[in-house]
Amino acid sequence: MEFPRPIQVLLVEDSRDHAVFFTAALGKGFKHTHEVTVVESLSEGFAELSSGHYDLIVLDLGLPESQGLDTLKTFFRAMGPANPVIVLTANSDEGIGEESLRLGAIDFLTKGEFGADQLSRTVRYGLERWRQRRELEEAQRNLKSFAHVAAHDLKSPVKSIGLYASLLKQKAASRDADEEEIEFIEYIESFTEQAEKLVDSLLNFSVLGEKSVELGTVEVSAIAGQAVSNLSALVEEESATVEVGELPLVQADEGLLVHVLQNLISNAIKYRGEEPPLVKVAAMVRGSEVEIAVQDNGRGIDAKYFSRIFEPFKRLSGPTHPEGVGLGLAICQRVVEAHRGRIWVESEQGRGSVFRFTLPMAEASVRPSLGVHCQLG
Repeated sequence: MEFPRPIQVLLVEDSRDHAVFFTAALGKGFKHTHEVTVVESLSEGFAELSSGHYDLIVLDLGLPESQGLDTLKTFFRAMGPANPVIVLTANSDEGIGEESLRLGAIDFLTKGEFGADQLSRTVRYGLERWRQRRELEEAQRNLKSFAHVAAHDLKSPVKSIGLYASLLKQKAASRDADEEEIEFIEYIESFTEQAEKLVDSLLNFSVLGEKSVELGTVEVSAIAGQAVSNLSALVEEESATVEVGELPLVQADEGLLVHVLQNLISNAIKYRGEEPPLVKVAAMVRGSEVEIAVQDNGRGIDAKYFSRIFEPFKRLSGPTHPEGVGLGLAICQRVVEAHRGRIWVESEQGRGSVFRFTLPMAEASVRPSLGVHCQLG
């Protein structure tokens, strides 16, 4: 990767000896012109980032005001995912490094176990990942424009459906229609109302980006139940079972969270295997975050597609896959990232998939919600 200017590196490291070693090793192994700014605390790092531009942040996990993975979590909470971060850790346990990557770091180095060559390779890799992330952000901006047009064009027909459903209900009542007919019309009204809320959420999101995310304390079990209800026709058609376990409260935009869960559950049913679809929605508290998992017993996904499926307008092709334009998971990723969360997939062909995403835990005390079990067909 070529840079037309000196590369700016911010090193957050409270040990003077380690800072001197890092600067010297980088100077020896990394041939591109660069400048290293050293600060000794997170607060100084935040001040530097607010006043200047840096191409790469190298973050020591052991600092005076923060230790371990909490350091990385604090950094991303304050600065968001917009900065490429390489983690420095004194702990040789690979689990620390792997968890750092899961939290959003682009790489990690163990103190005392790397030299100039490895440091140079790690920095080059980090900068290349940053370039790729920029390209992805551009694709996401294109997606946002598309979502705005799509949501705007959907608003009118959705409102028209609601209007005519209301007129049908009045007409049916005037001729003493049976209860089942009235009930069906009320279903149309209810689903239309939910569709209007979803379109409005997507429209606001596409126009204002992250600022349109209106965070509130959300009961995920209720949201998951609403998503299942929205998919009742698909659930019945595929004889699917959707189980929702005990889910903690989270800080999220209710309308956008419905969209994410509805999309993941819908995909889990559509990409079914030979057995009737079984979808399980569960959650686990991890520190200040909640990790939500949507697990299925479907056909699974080849590991080589794990990144591709989240890209805009990319989808798995072939006769065994449902038709689509490849926007569903891309929008899910955009929504989750707007909540400062992450989304990823774990899967094995023939053994089903688990889509996981994280959201900030509600500030109120965690109160497990009652589980919901839905089986139609």
